[in-house]
Amino acid sequence: MVQIVKRCASRIAHVGFALTLIAGLAIGTAGFWLPPNQKEIQPADIIVVLSGGLERSLYAADLYHQGYAKAVWISRPADSPGTLNLADYGIVIPREEEIHRRILVKKSVAEKDIDFFGTHSMSTAEEARALQEKIGTGTKRIIIVTSPAHTLRARMIFGAALNGTNVAIQVVATPYEHFDRLWWRDQNSARMVVLECAKIFYYLAGG
Repeated sequence: MVQIVKRCASRIAHVGFALTLIAGLAIGTAGFWLPPNQKEIQPADIIVVLSGGLERSLYAADLYHQGYAKAVWISRPADSPGTLNLADYGIVIPREEEIHRRILVKKSVAEKDIDFFGTHSMSTAEEARALQEKIGTGTKRIIIVTSPAHTLRARMIFGAALNGTNVAIQVVATPYEHFDRLWWRDQNSARMVVLECAKIFYYLAGG
């Protein structure tokens, strides 16, 4: 009985070591697999700007002017939990989607071609569901613009949400947001890698 327990403990230790090694390698090389190599962008019906870095709308404007699509949709995110309500103090700050809209207009995107989707989305998964609801059952080709480190997870989530529909997606990274593939050399890149790895593991675990 003692020998069996020892063998089981030894196997558990080996498995634990192997899993730790795999996780370490995955995180260490995350700068190369989180932002997949960008493929040639195909023309679409809509350019979608996910909530997050304002650099996303800069690239969306570029794609619009390059003729990849004639419409730009902006996600409406929820306010961050615990955010102080500055309006109570007479301080009015535009909502994130409004700032994205203003950037697009400043970049000469026609206001008639700008639209919004979702209502206070709190995650990429909620954005995907909100986009699916707005599109409906029609056939659409969509270019989703996000941050370099977020492209893989966005592709996973939107691909799953729109699976079985007539919607074809492309997820592209804005070149205006810096991301160092050797992420440990840059504080912002390191923050993005740690957060994205945690979020991907959480998503794969059913979160």
